Amino acid sequence: MTSSRLGVAVAWSLFQLYTAWAGTYDLLIQLPVHVAFAVALGFLTPAGDAPTGRLSRGVDALAAALALGCGAYYVVNNPRLASRMAMVDEPWTIDVVVGVLLVILLLEASRRHIGGALVILALAFVVYAFVGPWLPGFLSHGGVTALRLVDQQMLTTGGVFGIPTLVSATYIFLFVAFGAVMARGGLLGFFRDFGLAVAGSSKGGAGKVAVIASGLFGTVNGSAIANAVTTGSITIPMMTRAGYQPAFAAGVEATASMGGQLIPPVMGAAAFIMAETLGVPYATIALSAAIPGVLYFVAVGVMVHFEAGRQGLPVLSRSALPRLGSVLRRDFHLLAGPALLLYFLVDGRSPMFAGFWALVAAVVASWLRAETRIGPRQALAILVDAAQNAMPVALACATVGIVVGVVSLTGLGLKLATGIVGLAQGNLFITLILTMIAALVLGTGLPTSATYIITSIMAAPALVQLGVPKLVAHMFVFYFGILADLTPPTAISTYATSSIAGADVWETQWRAMLLALSGFIIPFSFAYDPAMLLIGAGPVGIALRTAAATLGIVMLGAGLIGYFRAPTRLWERGALLLGAFLLIFPGAISDLLGVACFVAVVVSQRTAKRMTATQIG
Repeated sequence: MTSSRLGVAVAWSLFQLYTAWAGTYDLLIQLPVHVAFAVALGFLTPAGDAPTGRLSRGVDALAAALALGCGAYYVVNNPRLASRMAMVDEPWTIDVVVGVLLVILLLEASRRHIGGALVILALAFVVYAFVGPWLPGFLSHGGVTALRLVDQQMLTTGGVFGIPTLVSATYIFLFVAFGAVMARGGLLGFFRDFGLAVAGSSKGGAGKVAVIASGLFGTVNGSAIANAVTTGSITIPMMTRAGYQPAFAAGVEATASMGGQLIPPVMGAAAFIMAETLGVPYATIALSAAIPGVLYFVAVGVMVHFEAGRQGLPVLSRSALPRLGSVLRRDFHLLAGPALLLYFLVDGRSPMFAGFWALVAAVVASWLRAETRIGPRQALAILVDAAQNAMPVALACATVGIVVGVVSLTGLGLKLATGIVGLAQGNLFITLILTMIAALVLGTGLPTSATYIITSIMAAPALVQLGVPKLVAHMFVFYFGILADLTPPTAISTYATSSIAGADVWETQWRAMLLALSGFIIPFSFAYDPAMLLIGAGPVGIALRTAAATLGIVMLGAGLIGYFRAPTRLWERGALLLGAFLLIFPGAISDLLGVACFVAVVVSQRTAKRMTATQIG
């Protein structure tokens, strides 16, 4: 790592930690500086298709310096920029030049580290802002001048420096740093050994360990690719040694790692953006997501269990596995940070406050054992890790801010929502399908946070118009924005896991998508009955809906794998799949029919087993 890259990464992390402790600056300082650091680090960090050579490195260094200079401009001119009447007082020429320069640098850094799809989308919306008067139908609008667009995008908190960047500059960076502390402090080893002690000796134990370890690590990490690389390097070889096919093992790890964004207390960037967009405490989002998040991992675990049964894989020896008591005694102190984080979030403290003090607690707790102690060398590595992991998220949030700003200026969001409702002719199921398709298509080329932001302003309002509670509508698009990252060809985490497993990446992607299909039942279930999100139901209603969804997940997993208590016959597989989909929809009749399908398969397989035993006897 070059000294300039190291210096920018450490300086950015220290700036973020300082403002988390002392309080943030004015937003037109905090957010431009945050974006400037991200852009500068983006140019100093090698990317897959970035040019190499001395000349290109010099150009990148110049671009990084220009980005930092743009950030400094906002700091120096803050008194004037913060006091002017935005969109009324005409900006100075130098304001426009700096704003346009920072946008150009932002788009190039985003192209390198996120891909061209988001950049093309942002530029398409810029074009849309200008050509509105010449467009037909509901796409038409009055048009926007170049000066007005630059003013809104770069001199207010309504574009590049809007809510996505605000969340990135406050909550997200802190939680990324917290995840880096946990990774460097030995928590991953604890989660691995915990999974081995709890599920290692059961059927499909190695696969279940991967699901448990990735799920637990995801609760404090929130990054799918980081989770896949760190836990996958341990769990994938473990699964292949146990007999799982390499592509299946890689798919399990990718699917479980992606689920880290679905389970509290740390759910990734999109969840924090959702809280800010809806104007509710983050704890509300986390509590609502708790049951669906757990069910997602149950869905993956069920598929692993049935696949192990189908292949007849051997069970890991209990004597070779760690004991739960010894694991807890050895590493229980590592839970101090996550426990404090959860306590503060449930207590109603801000995510920024909770994240900062949980991070401090985790560092202090690490000193209780020499093996987990975070000293100066590890602290420096954590500062660098935090900045490097936060950089692509910050770039995505700032770039998607261009889209959000144009939608706000033109009123496109409301028009699209009305169009979706009209296309579905007021039918909720069709609207849900269209919304799901929109999220999955967008998600094939965009990061999760960008997918959520765009679908939340364009598709979620259509669900709200049909009477779906606002939180439920946003949670629905949030789920499918994440699941989109498991669909070919841009399932990013599968590239990492397939490399570790030595498996074909396409086969891994299809395996991961198959494993995630059980999770597709969850958003539809809570869209029709939000009891699982702790909305509109008491404890009994919540328990019944959760039980129905759980049974549906088990049946869908068995139907997809083709194994339940034994290999399934064709009609049994059909009954399992039919029952699973019946249990999506709330209501006594559909639930009873779904349970009847389940009972029929259980009776059939028990009868077949008895007859086989009798014939052998």
